[in-house]
Order: sequence, then structure tokens, then C-alpha cells
Amino acid sequence: MGEATLATADWGGLERELDLWVATGGNATFWWRDDDAARADPALDRLLDLRAGLPLALAVIPGRAEASLAERIAGERDIAVLQHGWMHTNHAPKGERAAELGAHRPIDIILDELATGWRALSALLGRFALPVLTPPWNRLTDQIVPRLREAGYRGLSTSGPRPQREASRGLVQVNAHIDLIDWRAHAFIGVPEALHRISAHLTARREGRADRGEPTGILTHHLVMDEESANFLERLLDLTRHHSAARWVAAAEAFAAP
Repeated sequence: MGEATLATADWGGLERELDLWVATGGNATFWWRDDDAARADPALDRLLDLRAGLPLALAVIPGRAEASLAERIAGERDIAVLQHGWMHTNHAPKGERAAELGAHRPIDIILDELATGWRALSALLGRFALPVLTPPWNRLTDQIVPRLREAGYRGLSTSGPRPQREASRGLVQVNAHIDLIDWRAHAFIGVPEALHRISAHLTARREGRADRGEPTGILTHHLVMDEESANFLERLLDLTRHHSAARWVAAAEAFAAP
């Protein structure tokens, strides 16, 4: 899918959906999460250039994070850092879906690793860090969720529409909904599919079939972002930046306590 497809794609459906939000007097809120940050590199530079001042949440792998990351974002505004597990290591048995925080190990061991990760993240990226957990592969065992609040977390971010605002008492959940990568092909999902998924989630929110208060989450992975997905993202950000119904919210606002 090349430039011609981006230029000729039907963006009208998304624009019409945003117009309907205007008609209902609401804000079509968005938030942006990018996973797997660990160091400064050209891919991260491109990501930060693309955002052009819009709020961005970087899900950082604590056990792999380097000083260069802190140095790169030191002068940035509207950047939040979320905790992306510990080492992004798969502990699932062969044949099962990948998970670092799954039910394959004792919960206390997982919590100890996460605590070590949070200390490392805070030390390296203190003023940017929010106590929000983003599990690698968007998976974690249900058994750990009720213990995250006592472990110091205030938020949880996985994928798909949230069933309710709080995953457990005091733990606000705000998910990503549109992953721009097809992981079977390790390629951009394509302009039509991306537009369809964004519009579908906005429609579900507007019609009450999904939590209207959960901002539509765009998920990127800067390390595997190709030109097609970068061009799509640039066009999406430009459209939403200039539409009266659309508003990009910072992670601190999205995960604020009720």
C-alpha cells in the first residue's frame, strides 16, 4: 500500500463520525501509546517528530531502559512514561500465547520484578513516570490485578474496550484499541482497516456500546513503524488536530482518579 492509497483512501467516514460527535455536543477523545521504548535511536526520533507536540505515552521496558532515553526526552513536553512490565520476557510454555505477567509463575515473584522495574524507571525517568502498568503483549493474569493498587499502581493499560473504568478498586484502566501493526505479517494493517477500526470504536462509544469516557487508544511501536504507517499516522494526527470534536488527552488526564 503506497502513497496513492493514502491519498485516495476514504477518510470521509472518520470525518463524518467526528461530525456526529459535534452534533451530540461531545468530545471524541484520543490517546496515544507507543510500546517497547528502551533507548534513544532514529526510530524514537521519528516518533517524537511525528507527534508535533501532541501528548504521547511511552511504554518503557524498565529492565532494558538506558540513560540515552532519559537524555533524549529530557527537553520534551507532554510525554508520559508507563511501565512496560519488567524485561519483556516471555514466560509462557511453548504453544501458548506470549506473556511475561501470566499465570505461569508465582504472583509474588512477578510483583517483586515489577517493583524492581518501577524503582529503576523512577530513578531514570522520574518526572515523566506514571504508576501505570502496561503488560507486555497486553496480557496479565487476572490474579494479579487486585494486588496492583497495593503495589503502588494507579493505572492499567491493556487492549480492547474496557468493561468498566476501574479494573479493581482504585486502579483506572485505559486501553489501546487500534494497533497499527499486523503482528502476523509484521506490517502496517493498512489505511482502510485502520480507519475502519478507529471509526468503529468512536461509533461504539457514541452509541453507548462502549465506555464513552474511555479515549480511543492508538497503539504504535516505533521500532517497527514503516513509512506507510508513519504517513497514515501523520495524516490522522493532522485531521484530528483540526477537527473541533477531536481532542488528544495526556496519560495523566486519562488515568486520573475518578
